[in-house]
Amino acid sequence: MAGYVLSWAHFRASGSILPSGYRDLYGGKSDMRNLSSLSRKVDHAVLVELATRDYARIEPLFGSSCPNLAFVRAVLHEKIPGRVWADLGQDVPAACLVATTSPFCFAAGSMSPDFFHAAYDLLKGHGAVQLVRPPEPGVDASAVDAGFTPARRLQWGQPSSRHWSAPAVDVPKGYELARIDGPAFGRLDSPMARSIFGSAANYAEHGVGFALHRDGQIAADAHGVIGGDLIELGFHTHPDHRGRGLATALAAHVSRWGTENGLRSVMTFSEHKQASKAIARRIGLVEEFSYPTVELP
Repeated sequence: MAGYVLSWAHFRASGSILPSGYRDLYGGKSDMRNLSSLSRKVDHAVLVELATRDYARIEPLFGSSCPNLAFVRAVLHEKIPGRVWADLGQDVPAACLVATTSPFCFAAGSMSPDFFHAAYDLLKGHGAVQLVRPPEPGVDASAVDAGFTPARRLQWGQPSSRHWSAPAVDVPKGYELARIDGPAFGRLDSPMARSIFGSAANYAEHGVGFALHRDGQIAADAHGVIGGDLIELGFHTHPDHRGRGLATALAAHVSRWGTENGLRSVMTFSEHKQASKAIARRIGLVEEFSYPTVELP
């Protein structure tokens, strides 16, 4: 979303604040946050907020094997709303913190104990947070000492076959499939999707998703966060319509759309979410790796 630079106050004023205590899409707990601090200093670590024109400076800190790379790239390329802070050191980014308007945040670089204290200071009090970072020896201990709680997630992705595509899954009887546009986005019963994309206008420009309708209501929806050559899948089913294969059908449909557009499908979720694992398996994805995260409740 080129030029999409809005303040966190805008999201609050626009009515995008979401109810807390909601778990579903992308395996997280949905809660918008107002990250009002621009920089905080803890001992020798200073996290300074970057202007969007400087986002490219920190992209090399995220290697090609980093988890949730679609999310990171989507923020850095201004496809989804977010904010970025960096420890600049000698004017060269030594570490960075990328925060989306959903619970997902990302760290990379030389993450010292001071870095995690500064990150905690920025993120505390702003809803549930899942901070993803590359695995490094001793990092968990530093994060826990700063106040975070360790956790683990899984990344599943499409097989390496050049001709792979998710299976075509029939739409369950009684439901109607439709592409999600801006107006439909505003009617979603999916707080996580709204927290990720921020607004109907942004979703219409940069998001992709499909919904299953029944009796004039959206029964289930699935979306893709696009970053570079990746599309990360997520889905939500209304409680009244669960157990009918709706999420599997929609996830397969979004994945097939991604394949047709040259994108590689991935899914990430908590290691304890057996339902998400089953859906990933049904649409043909394979487990790629387990990775550590740290959380704020």
